[in-house]
Amino acid sequence: MPTSPAARLPFRRSIASIALGAALLAGVAGTPAIAQPSAPTRTIDQWDVPKKGVRLAIDGYDPVSYFPEGGGKPLKGSAQFEHLHGGVTYRFSSAQTRQRFIADPARYEPAHGGWCSWAMIDGDKTEPNPKSFIVKDGRLFLFYDGLLGDTRANWLKGDHAAQLAKADVAWKKISGEEPRMPRTLAQRLDERRAEFDRKAPVEMKERFEKGVRDVAGSGVLERALKVGSTAPDFTLKNAAGADVHLRDLLAKGPVVLTWYRGGWCPYCSIQLRAMQEVLPELTAAGAHVVALSPEKPDATAKTAESNLLGFTVLSDAGNQVGKRYGVVYELPPDLVQALKGVLDLPTINGTTEWELPIAATYVIDRDGRITYAFLDADYRKRAEPSEIIDAARQLSKSK
Repeated sequence: MPTSPAARLPFRRSIASIALGAALLAGVAGTPAIAQPSAPTRTIDQWDVPKKGVRLAIDGYDPVSYFPEGGGKPLKGSAQFEHLHGGVTYRFSSAQTRQRFIADPARYEPAHGGWCSWAMIDGDKTEPNPKSFIVKDGRLFLFYDGLLGDTRANWLKGDHAAQLAKADVAWKKISGEEPRMPRTLAQRLDERRAEFDRKAPVEMKERFEKGVRDVAGSGVLERALKVGSTAPDFTLKNAAGADVHLRDLLAKGPVVLTWYRGGWCPYCSIQLRAMQEVLPELTAAGAHVVALSPEKPDATAKTAESNLLGFTVLSDAGNQVGKRYGVVYELPPDLVQALKGVLDLPTINGTTEWELPIAATYVIDRDGRITYAFLDADYRKRAEPSEIIDAARQLSKSK
């Protein structure tokens, strides 16, 4: 057991609803409204926040900024971008990082109530330095770093899993709180679906369920390329107007190719953010991530910007590439009628067709061979990032 830094320190410190009118859009064609799961039980008095006044977390630093999708570097938040979650106030450096936090607080809140995780191994609440941190396994850990040393260095020298288990147990004993674990993509998508189910009329839900069944029965799953197929080459323009060639990307390494319906779809936004979160791991595996949408180029550029995406986002005008991969379907007539006046899909996509891609993700080897395929007629289901990472790593191991 390490010596607690708290024992040596001279100074220590102890601690939106969705309108029914938008429900239609949240189903087959959703607005980017964000589901806000209820906050877990917590004992705020045990957290590293001021006991009086604004209970500001991490001394006002943006919690999202610590993570790869937020830049990976601690940034001071602004009072202009505040959010109160479970009795704790967080500040953010931008509206986009604030939005990310609201969408998934459990991912971004610091472990162990914001105290030094090294000290927490001994059950001690020690004030951390907000600039001394580790992001690992989807969690943020803060550490004391001052006159008496850098506890982050001590943590890195030891067994992360064993130290974390002890710190989690100690924190639960102090606060009664369970560790805040990042949710899987499936859990996030299920929360969005549950939000819609709570608000939508029964007949609307039945119509959408029938629509999913109709898509599954349309033959699109049979037409879509499968593992072992050769991925058709393509050239599309990115947000800057530059040509992006699949063959050029494959010359550098494997490509993760995923389709999304559009920036208007909340399930797609959840998926794209989840992909951004694991981008460092995919990059480390040598993979390049490409997301395709039938929307116009300006819309795809807006999607990339609003979701802080660091990977390639392309406009597949007219679903031309999607059709070559066999992942495009025509919306069932009853859904077309339901969406008219609510979502003008042909105008959004710059076509006359009511067509969309299914939930499809491929991992393509450098030789153009598809080695992983996720295909689902249900727009509420997407490829789990952990599976994509495993597929990309398998390719890197085989070289």
